[in-house]
Amino acid sequence: MAHRHPSKLNAEHVAHPSARRLLKAELANCADCRTHSEEEVLATPEVFASLLHGFALKRAAQWRDRHSRYPSSLHDLAPPTEVRFLTSPTREIALLCIIGSRSGDRVDTAAALDELEAMTGAERALVLGDLIDGLLEDEG
Repeated sequence: MAHRHPSKLNAEHVAHPSARRLLKAELANCADCRTHSEEEVLATPEVFASLLHGFALKRAAQWRDRHSRYPSSLHDLAPPTEVRFLTSPTREIALLCIIGSRSGDRVDTAAALDELEAMTGAERALVLGDLIDGLLEDEG
């Protein structure tokens, strides 16, 4: 029998239900659901795309400053202190996520998603871990 994880998830930019389910399982610290959801994310490009899109929007909003120029890669917006916490595969992905405007309404992740497809399973898992950490950083 399936169970639910009641939580108030604020990750409004993550639209895919399976991606939201993974984030809720992570917040609830439910190992079984988290493992199942991670496997689904790694096997389903649409779910990974939703997490990446949400991560890019959230981080762009956090990292931009009044001197930011657009279009810009997500990596270029990141402060050096934040970049060092990202794994190497995630840095590659951040270089390919293009933020089109200050408002953050235009984000191009197509090249990043292509790069994800070319990565090994272990590299994709590292990226997924960073995306989850970044999306849930401010969650309670």
